[in-house]
Amino acid sequence: MMRHYETSDSIREMITFFLPYCDDKITLQILLRMSECLEPWDEADALYERIRQKTIIARKKNDSRSLAQYAFEECCAKTLYNMSKPATPFSEDTPFWVIPLGFRFACALELPDPYAFSSQLDDDSDQRFRFM
Repeated sequence: MMRHYETSDSIREMITFFLPYCDDKITLQILLRMSECLEPWDEADALYERIRQKTIIARKKNDSRSLAQYAFEECCAKTLYNMSKPATPFSEDTPFWVIPLGFRFACALELPDPYAFSSQLDDDSDQRFRFM
């Protein structure tokens, strides 16, 4: 199991990778700042709600690329929030969805190497083949 700082470092790595490919960077940038320190993790719940509203709009527009981005963002926000040890956390399996949703996002972006978004999925990793 990863320690909190390792989890936040991994989230930060993924967000940093995805940022240049996104038109809508605002909530990604906020998540990036949240991943850099312990203090704002308890604010990630409110950010999740903000992202959720964007998801609803993207769903109405049938915007699959934005839906993939916001699903990834929602999962990152939930994970950071849960790391603040709240009284009412999101589902405890939330962190396990970050990489699969990142992979889905990378595929939606039509990147040449959809595994490049995370060092957790380097060429020597058995993880690469679990998301195909």
